[in-house]
This record gives sequence, structure tokens and C-alpha cells, in this order.
Amino acid sequence: MTTVGSQNALKFLVVLKPEIVAHRVLAQVALSELRSNGIEIEEMRQMKISGSLAKQLYAQHQGKFFYDRLVRHISSGPVIAMRVSGNARKCIGSSRLWPRLEPTVQPIRQRFALSDVRNVAHASDEDAAEKELQLFELI
Repeated sequence: MTTVGSQNALKFLVVLKPEIVAHRVLAQVALSELRSNGIEIEEMRQMKISGSLAKQLYAQHQGKFFYDRLVRHISSGPVIAMRVSGNARKCIGSSRLWPRLEPTVQPIRQRFALSDVRNVAHASDEDAAEKELQLFELI
């Protein structure tokens, strides 16, 4: 978690993953939903994540069965990396996709995820936000 400047709002990293960025309309829907849920996008850029950066981003998962798939996927194509004000995790939804939630409460992941790894977005938690923003040079 970090604060930037004199503002007291918490700053987080959000990365829209390659499967969403490849579909411009879905990327726009995701960005619109973040904004309509009170998330302020302070800085945003499209980029390609290197394998090295992906390994640093997901270091806490090293040794887990899905680690290589995470690294391979997020570095497979362009992403949109953002510094946001406000915790976007509720809007994005849980990385646990099943069981599906009731239709009236469908966060972005539950509607658009293709699998447990191809799950629309990465959103930092409070403990990792500052480190992740530094990795992406978004501080």
C-alpha cells in the first residue's frame, strides 16, 4: 500500500491481462467499470511484460502448480498497467472463479475470465501494492 504526494488515498497496481487487451471493447468495459465503481485511474500505459518482470510480480506464487502458467500468460501479449486510487479488487472480483456468483453481483472476472490464470486482471493487495507499483515504475 502506498500514498503518492500529499494525497491520502491508497494507490494500487491494476494490470489488464492480454486476453482482455486483445479485445478492445472488453478492455473499455473493464476500464469503464473501474471508473464507475469509484476507482480513479491516475496513470495508465500499454506495455509488454517481460518474463523477468512477470516472475517478480508473481514471486509469492513461485513453487505453486500454476506459477509457470501465470508468468507465461501475463507475458504473452500487451497488457494495460495502471496506478489507481482506491482498491479495485472488489470490482475486479476474486481469482476463485467458481462457484459463480448470483447474476446481479458479477464482478469483471466472473463475467469475462477464460480460466483461473486467464482471469482478466491482476490487482495488487494492500501488502504488495507499493512494491508492485515500483516494479512497474508507476510511483
